[in-house]
Amino acid sequence: MMLLMNLPEAFIKRMESRLGSACGDFLAAHEKEALKAFHLNTARISVKDFEAWLTSQDQLCASLCAHGSGYTYTFNNDRSIGNLPLHHAGAIYSQDAAAMLPVLGVDIKQDMRILDMCAAPGGKTSQLAMSVDGGSGFVLANEPNLSRNRILISNIERMGYRNVITSCLDPSDIAMVYPEYFDLILVDAPCSGEGMFRKYPESINEWSEENIALCAARQRDILDAAVSCLKPGGMLIYSTCTYALEEDEEQVEYLISRHGLSVFEPSEKVSANALKSAPGSYRCYPHLYDGEGQFMAYLKKPGDNAGSISDRFAPELSELSGSDKNQLVSASENAFDGIKLLKYRDRYVCVPACPERLPKRGITSIGVTAAVFDEKKKRFVPHHQFFSAYGGDMQFRIEADADDPVLMQYLNGMELPAPDGFSKGYGAVCVLGVPIGGVRIAGGRAKNLYPKGLRETHL
Repeated sequence: MMLLMNLPEAFIKRMESRLGSACGDFLAAHEKEALKAFHLNTARISVKDFEAWLTSQDQLCASLCAHGSGYTYTFNNDRSIGNLPLHHAGAIYSQDAAAMLPVLGVDIKQDMRILDMCAAPGGKTSQLAMSVDGGSGFVLANEPNLSRNRILISNIERMGYRNVITSCLDPSDIAMVYPEYFDLILVDAPCSGEGMFRKYPESINEWSEENIALCAARQRDILDAAVSCLKPGGMLIYSTCTYALEEDEEQVEYLISRHGLSVFEPSEKVSANALKSAPGSYRCYPHLYDGEGQFMAYLKKPGDNAGSISDRFAPELSELSGSDKNQLVSASENAFDGIKLLKYRDRYVCVPACPERLPKRGITSIGVTAAVFDEKKKRFVPHHQFFSAYGGDMQFRIEADADDPVLMQYLNGMELPAPDGFSKGYGAVCVLGVPIGGVRIAGGRAKNLYPKGLRETHL
């Protein structure tokens, strides 16, 4: 538990000047344990099905957040949310309750071109991708830091989203490729992290007013690039997890004065669950709302947004050649039936929707990886991401309840008996109808294809 004496004196003075008599309640909130929360991937499981399962759980206690789009939770034992089969299946994403709010402020259409400029670890990307999954829209999720980019890719793969492209580029590089292109841009900017002090006490030692100034300068560079990428009439969501005026409201003033953007009011989910600090700007404080500290602002670029999604794919994406297609179809044993496969450089992918142009470098994943070549077996094998994204449509499926011992065996990497009527081919293992991974069925057995690095060997 964090002690108030650990908070920098200069930070406390800043908050006193901002909150006045309420600062005591704000500081006292830092002595309480941080709330844990998650959002559902409703592209994969319905709220109704999830809540029906939730009522059968003795150890997990979860309640709807005040904004109604996520759950706060506790466990009655020492289990982690990451151990739940539904988490493995990508039906759950751990995310702070307040951090869910920024994306909830706008109405996202399924045909939108969306850019998440600073995307890792992927919580807000997940919310954006959920909204366009199954539609003609897409999300370009950019994370300039390579190690964080890998985490982003891992989370997107687990969640089974089909219309997401990830990149590892400087924001200025994205601006060169996509001038006035996106309908919606989220800038969840790197910041001084004051709002995370309760959740991550170790970050207190990194705080300084000099760091706030450095963060503010970096944020302006990112915002300049974001405005360049935004269509006339397009929307910009700007968010941070800090309280510093220099990184929050002053950045909104910069966008208005420098770039001519205007603010607009978000949906009631935000206005009813956050404190209005300026027109179009809202704050969450841990003594007032579920979750940690969060700032969010909503802006619009002048002009009309009359553009539409192109049905052309980027030239780097090509139809499979005859030999490639024959090898994949033969090796897949009908796994890819009815699914359009494309080739991106040396990768075999499924990409329902994406930009009609791509950067020449920096793309780290595109759509769903369909297959990889098994050097040991000398054949193509469907990728784990393919099972996550398309397993629910496969002919062969092994359905299991969340507490089924068979499912626990699968997550441990064990082979399973093939269900009656399944002779040979690839199939998906599903929990409550949500695909969690794949198997290869042969000889009456279902060989486990769940990646070794994800297996729950302690269950």
